Amino acid sequence: MVDGLTGLAPLLVRSGAFALVGFVLVLWPLSLRLRDASIVDIFWGPGCAAMAWIYYFSTPAAGTRALICVGLVTAWGLRLGLYIGRRNHAGEDPRYAAIRAEVGARGGNFALYSLRVVFIYQGLAMIACSLPSLFAIAGTAPGLGMFGSVGASVALAGLVIETVADQQMSRFRATRRDRGEVMDRGLWRYSRHPNYFGEILVQWGIFLLAADTGPWALLAAIGPAILTYAIIGPMGAALLEKRLGSNPAYDNYVRRTSLIILWPPRK
Repeated sequence: MVDGLTGLAPLLVRSGAFALVGFVLVLWPLSLRLRDASIVDIFWGPGCAAMAWIYYFSTPAAGTRALICVGLVTAWGLRLGLYIGRRNHAGEDPRYAAIRAEVGARGGNFALYSLRVVFIYQGLAMIACSLPSLFAIAGTAPGLGMFGSVGASVALAGLVIETVADQQMSRFRATRRDRGEVMDRGLWRYSRHPNYFGEILVQWGIFLLAADTGPWALLAAIGPAILTYAIIGPMGAALLEKRLGSNPAYDNYVRRTSLIILWPPRK
Protein backbone atom coordinates (compact mmCIF):
# COMPACT_ATOMS: atom_id res chain seq x y z
CA MET A 1 0.00 0.00 0.00
CA VAL A 2 1.08 3.61 -0.50
CA ASP A 3 0.57 6.69 1.65
CA GLY A 4 -1.57 9.66 0.66
CA LEU A 5 -2.45 11.21 -2.65
CA THR A 6 1.20 11.89 -3.48
CA GLY A 7 1.90 8.16 -3.29
CA LEU A 8 -1.00 7.40 -5.64
CA ALA A 9 -0.01 10.00 -8.24
CA PRO A 10 2.82 7.97 -9.90
CA LEU A 11 0.48 4.98 -10.28
CA LEU A 12 -2.15 7.19 -11.86
CA VAL A 13 0.40 8.59 -14.32
CA ARG A 14 1.61 5.09 -15.21
CA SER A 15 -1.86 3.71 -15.79
CA GLY A 16 -2.88 6.87 -17.64
CA ALA A 17 -0.01 6.42 -20.05
CA PHE A 18 -1.14 2.82 -20.61
CA ALA A 19 -4.71 3.92 -21.33
CA LEU A 20 -3.79 6.67 -23.77
CA VAL A 21 -1.09 4.69 -25.58
CA GLY A 22 -3.30 1.61 -25.83
CA PHE A 23 -6.36 3.46 -27.07
CA VAL A 24 -4.70 6.06 -29.29
CA LEU A 25 -1.48 4.54 -30.65
CA VAL A 26 -2.79 0.98 -31.00
CA LEU A 27 -6.58 0.82 -31.22
CA TRP A 28 -7.20 3.97 -33.25
CA PRO A 29 -4.99 2.99 -36.25
CA LEU A 30 -6.44 -0.54 -36.04
CA SER A 31 -9.97 0.87 -36.18
CA LEU A 32 -9.08 2.82 -39.33
CA ARG A 33 -7.76 -0.31 -40.99
CA LEU A 34 -10.84 -2.33 -40.01
CA ARG A 35 -13.29 0.55 -40.59
CA ASP A 36 -14.76 -0.31 -37.20
CA ALA A 37 -14.61 2.29 -34.43
CA SER A 38 -16.66 0.08 -32.12
CA ILE A 39 -13.58 -2.04 -31.30
CA VAL A 40 -13.00 0.56 -28.60
CA ASP A 41 -15.92 -0.96 -26.65
CA ILE A 42 -14.45 -4.47 -26.83
CA PHE A 43 -11.25 -3.34 -25.12
CA TRP A 44 -12.88 -1.07 -22.53
CA GLY A 45 -13.42 -3.77 -19.91
CA PRO A 46 -10.10 -5.61 -20.40
CA GLY A 47 -8.33 -2.23 -20.41
CA CYS A 48 -9.80 -1.34 -17.01
CA ALA A 49 -8.77 -4.78 -15.73
CA ALA A 50 -5.22 -4.22 -17.01
CA MET A 51 -5.06 -0.92 -15.14
CA ALA A 52 -6.17 -2.66 -11.95
CA TRP A 53 -3.30 -5.13 -12.35
CA ILE A 54 -0.88 -2.24 -12.88
CA TYR A 55 -2.01 -0.85 -9.52
CA TYR A 56 -1.77 -4.28 -7.89
CA PHE A 57 1.76 -5.14 -9.05
CA SER A 58 2.96 -1.61 -8.26
CA THR A 59 1.70 -1.76 -4.66
CA PRO A 60 3.97 -3.25 -2.00
CA ALA A 61 2.19 -5.47 0.52
CA ALA A 62 -1.19 -5.30 -1.19
CA GLY A 63 -3.77 -6.70 1.20
CA THR A 64 -7.08 -8.54 1.14
CA ARG A 65 -9.08 -5.61 -0.20
CA ALA A 66 -6.67 -5.18 -3.10
CA LEU A 67 -6.90 -8.87 -4.04
CA ILE A 68 -10.71 -8.82 -3.91
CA CYS A 69 -10.81 -5.65 -6.00
CA VAL A 70 -8.47 -6.86 -8.72
CA GLY A 71 -10.36 -10.16 -8.89
CA LEU A 72 -13.74 -8.44 -9.29
CA VAL A 73 -12.47 -5.95 -11.86
CA THR A 74 -10.78 -8.72 -13.86
CA ALA A 75 -13.90 -10.91 -13.90
CA TRP A 76 -16.04 -7.92 -14.88
CA GLY A 77 -13.64 -6.66 -17.57
CA LEU A 78 -13.03 -10.00 -19.28
CA ARG A 79 -16.73 -10.90 -19.28
CA LEU A 80 -17.67 -7.56 -20.78
CA GLY A 81 -14.97 -7.70 -23.44
CA LEU A 82 -15.89 -11.23 -24.51
CA TYR A 83 -19.61 -10.43 -24.62
CA ILE A 84 -19.18 -7.28 -26.73
CA GLY A 85 -16.66 -9.05 -28.94
CA ARG A 86 -19.14 -11.82 -29.72
CA ARG A 87 -21.96 -9.32 -30.23
CA ASN A 88 -19.96 -7.15 -32.64
CA HIS A 89 -18.16 -9.89 -34.56
CA ALA A 90 -20.25 -9.25 -37.68
CA GLY A 91 -19.14 -5.64 -38.06
CA GLU A 92 -19.29 -2.14 -36.62
CA ASP A 93 -21.85 -1.44 -33.92
CA PRO A 94 -24.86 0.35 -35.51
CA ARG A 95 -24.41 3.32 -33.16
CA TYR A 96 -20.91 3.98 -34.46
CA ALA A 97 -21.97 3.29 -38.04
CA ALA A 98 -24.69 5.94 -37.67
CA ILE A 99 -22.16 8.46 -36.35
CA ARG A 100 -19.79 7.60 -39.23
CA ALA A 101 -22.58 8.23 -41.74
CA GLU A 102 -23.58 11.49 -40.06
CA VAL A 103 -20.01 12.85 -40.03
CA GLY A 104 -19.56 11.83 -43.67
CA ALA A 105 -22.84 13.54 -44.65
CA ARG A 106 -21.52 16.78 -43.13
CA GLY A 107 -18.33 16.44 -45.15
CA GLY A 108 -16.25 15.78 -42.05
CA ASN A 109 -13.24 13.53 -41.56
CA PHE A 110 -14.42 10.57 -39.49
CA ALA A 111 -10.86 9.38 -38.83
CA LEU A 112 -9.97 12.58 -36.98
CA TYR A 113 -13.42 12.77 -35.43
CA SER A 114 -13.10 9.24 -34.02
CA LEU A 115 -9.62 10.01 -32.69
CA ARG A 116 -10.88 13.01 -30.75
CA VAL A 117 -14.41 12.00 -29.74
CA VAL A 118 -14.12 8.22 -29.43
CA PHE A 119 -10.57 7.09 -28.63
CA ILE A 120 -9.04 10.00 -26.70
CA TYR A 121 -12.32 10.46 -24.83
CA GLN A 122 -12.51 6.75 -23.95
CA GLY A 123 -8.89 6.76 -22.79
CA LEU A 124 -9.50 9.72 -20.49
CA ALA A 125 -12.75 8.20 -19.26
CA MET A 126 -10.93 4.95 -18.49
CA ILE A 127 -8.48 6.85 -16.27
CA ALA A 128 -11.31 8.55 -14.38
CA CYS A 129 -13.37 5.37 -14.08
CA SER A 130 -10.41 3.41 -12.72
CA LEU A 131 -9.95 5.78 -9.77
CA PRO A 132 -11.97 3.52 -7.41
CA SER A 133 -9.66 0.61 -8.28
CA LEU A 134 -6.62 2.82 -7.63
CA PHE A 135 -7.78 3.74 -4.12
CA ALA A 136 -9.10 0.26 -3.30
CA ILE A 137 -5.89 -1.49 -4.36
CA ALA A 138 -3.14 0.98 -3.47
CA GLY A 139 -4.76 2.94 -0.63
CA THR A 140 -3.93 2.66 3.03
CA ALA A 141 -5.62 0.20 5.43
CA PRO A 142 -5.08 -3.13 3.62
CA GLY A 143 -7.82 -5.00 5.50
CA LEU A 144 -11.46 -5.24 4.46
CA GLY A 145 -13.70 -2.90 6.45
CA MET A 146 -17.45 -2.38 6.58
CA PHE A 147 -17.64 -0.36 3.36
CA GLY A 148 -15.41 -2.85 1.60
CA SER A 149 -17.50 -5.85 2.65
CA VAL A 150 -20.69 -4.19 1.43
CA GLY A 151 -18.96 -3.03 -1.76
CA ALA A 152 -17.66 -6.48 -2.64
CA SER A 153 -21.16 -7.95 -2.18
CA VAL A 154 -22.76 -5.19 -4.28
CA ALA A 155 -20.18 -5.57 -7.08
CA LEU A 156 -20.57 -9.36 -7.13
CA ALA A 157 -24.37 -9.05 -7.26
CA GLY A 158 -24.06 -6.58 -10.13
CA LEU A 159 -21.75 -8.92 -12.03
CA VAL A 160 -24.24 -11.78 -11.69
CA ILE A 161 -27.17 -9.59 -12.75
CA GLU A 162 -25.53 -8.21 -15.88
CA THR A 163 -24.22 -11.66 -16.87
CA VAL A 164 -27.66 -13.27 -16.56
CA ALA A 165 -29.36 -10.34 -18.32
CA ASP A 166 -26.95 -10.45 -21.26
CA GLN A 167 -27.38 -14.23 -21.60
CA GLN A 168 -31.16 -13.90 -21.56
CA MET A 169 -31.07 -11.20 -24.23
CA SER A 170 -28.67 -13.21 -26.41
CA ARG A 171 -31.00 -16.24 -26.32
CA PHE A 172 -33.98 -14.02 -27.11
CA ARG A 173 -32.30 -12.45 -30.15
CA ALA A 174 -31.25 -15.86 -31.42
CA THR A 175 -34.74 -17.37 -31.19
CA ARG A 176 -37.22 -14.54 -31.84
CA ARG A 177 -39.31 -14.79 -34.99
CA ASP A 178 -40.39 -11.15 -35.26
CA ARG A 179 -37.97 -8.20 -34.94
CA GLY A 180 -40.80 -6.20 -33.38
CA GLU A 181 -41.11 -8.66 -30.51
CA VAL A 182 -40.17 -7.24 -27.11
CA MET A 183 -38.02 -9.07 -24.57
CA ASP A 184 -40.05 -8.94 -21.34
CA ARG A 185 -39.08 -12.19 -19.66
CA GLY A 186 -36.58 -13.09 -16.97
CA LEU A 187 -34.83 -10.06 -15.50
CA TRP A 188 -36.18 -8.01 -18.41
CA ARG A 189 -39.65 -8.32 -16.91
CA TYR A 190 -38.51 -6.15 -13.99
CA SER A 191 -36.27 -3.66 -15.83
CA ARG A 192 -35.96 -2.43 -19.40
CA HIS A 193 -32.18 -2.44 -18.96
CA PRO A 194 -31.22 -4.93 -16.21
CA ASN A 195 -27.73 -5.29 -17.71
CA TYR A 196 -27.18 -1.58 -17.13
CA PHE A 197 -28.48 -1.92 -13.58
CA GLY A 198 -25.91 -4.66 -12.96
CA GLU A 199 -23.18 -2.50 -14.46
CA ILE A 200 -24.05 0.40 -12.16
CA LEU A 201 -23.94 -1.92 -9.13
CA VAL A 202 -20.48 -3.16 -10.14
CA GLN A 203 -19.07 0.36 -10.47
CA TRP A 204 -20.49 1.68 -7.18
CA GLY A 205 -19.51 -1.55 -5.43
CA ILE A 206 -15.87 -1.00 -6.42
CA PHE A 207 -16.19 2.57 -5.16
CA LEU A 208 -17.36 1.26 -1.76
CA LEU A 209 -14.24 -0.91 -1.67
CA ALA A 210 -12.24 2.28 -2.19
CA ALA A 211 -14.19 4.05 0.57
CA ASP A 212 -12.48 1.76 3.08
CA THR A 213 -9.28 3.76 2.59
CA GLY A 214 -10.52 7.05 4.02
CA PRO A 215 -12.07 10.41 3.09
CA TRP A 216 -9.75 11.05 0.13
CA ALA A 217 -11.35 8.11 -1.65
CA LEU A 218 -14.47 10.25 -2.12
CA LEU A 219 -12.59 11.77 -5.06
CA ALA A 220 -12.94 8.39 -6.78
CA ALA A 221 -16.73 8.84 -6.95
CA ILE A 222 -16.17 10.73 -10.21
CA GLY A 223 -15.59 7.35 -11.91
CA PRO A 224 -18.91 5.62 -11.19
CA ALA A 225 -20.71 8.97 -11.53
CA ILE A 226 -19.43 9.40 -15.10
CA LEU A 227 -20.33 5.82 -15.99
CA THR A 228 -23.79 6.06 -14.43
CA TYR A 229 -24.49 9.22 -16.44
CA ALA A 230 -23.27 7.58 -19.66
CA ILE A 231 -25.23 4.38 -19.00
CA ILE A 232 -28.51 6.16 -18.30
CA GLY A 233 -27.95 9.01 -20.71
CA PRO A 234 -26.47 9.71 -24.15
CA MET A 235 -24.65 6.45 -24.93
CA GLY A 236 -26.85 4.01 -23.05
CA ALA A 237 -30.50 3.70 -22.08
CA ALA A 238 -31.62 7.04 -23.52
CA LEU A 239 -30.18 6.22 -26.94
CA LEU A 240 -31.76 2.75 -27.00
CA GLU A 241 -35.11 4.12 -25.85
CA LYS A 242 -35.03 6.64 -28.69
CA ARG A 243 -34.34 3.89 -31.25
CA LEU A 244 -37.04 1.57 -29.91
CA GLY A 245 -39.72 4.08 -29.00
CA SER A 246 -41.57 3.85 -32.34
CA ASN A 247 -42.53 0.23 -31.64
CA PRO A 248 -46.09 0.09 -30.17
CA ALA A 249 -45.26 -3.11 -28.27
CA TYR A 250 -42.24 -1.40 -26.74
CA ASP A 251 -44.36 1.63 -25.80
CA ASN A 252 -46.59 -0.70 -23.80
CA TYR A 253 -43.52 -2.32 -22.26
CA VAL A 254 -42.27 1.14 -21.22
CA ARG A 255 -45.52 1.96 -19.44
CA ARG A 256 -45.35 -1.10 -17.19
CA THR A 257 -41.60 -1.64 -16.69
CA SER A 258 -38.95 0.21 -14.68
CA LEU A 259 -36.20 1.91 -16.70
CA ILE A 260 -33.10 0.70 -14.82
CA ILE A 261 -33.79 -0.59 -11.29
CA LEU A 262 -35.21 -4.10 -10.96
CA TRP A 263 -38.79 -3.51 -9.81
CA PRO A 264 -42.12 -5.40 -10.06
CA PRO A 265 -43.94 -4.37 -13.27
CA ARG A 266 -46.84 -1.93 -13.07
CA LYS A 267 -50.29 -3.17 -14.00
